[in-house]
Amino acid sequence: MFNFLVFFADAQQVANGGGDGGGGENNFILFFLMLPVILILMWFMFANPQKRQEQRLREMLNALEKNDKVMTVGGLIGTVHSIDKEQNEIVLKVDESNNTRVRFHLTAINTVFPKEGGGSK
Repeated sequence: MFNFLVFFADAQQVANGGGDGGGGENNFILFFLMLPVILILMWFMFANPQKRQEQRLREMLNALEKNDKVMTVGGLIGTVHSIDKEQNEIVLKVDESNNTRVRFHLTAINTVFPKEGGGSK
């Protein structure tokens, strides 16, 4: 990598008509001054939005209640039967007619569907 930078600096010196060699050093210094700026921009573009998404997911999981309709990361849709936040487990009722229940890790929940408004049955 360093050899490439030295070659790049020499090429810039030739392109600028020779000179005293100071242009190559300036490019090298400029590169290392721009490196932190590039890293900060990458953090704002990638890490910061992911932290916000994780925060929203954490809030969604904390707000889960019995009888909420949810979907897992695998696409299974069910109704929350019980939640054990100490064990990070959730039991979903997936079939009303057979009373089928499935246990998942709490982080398997991907989506919480909005509650049906209006009247209740």
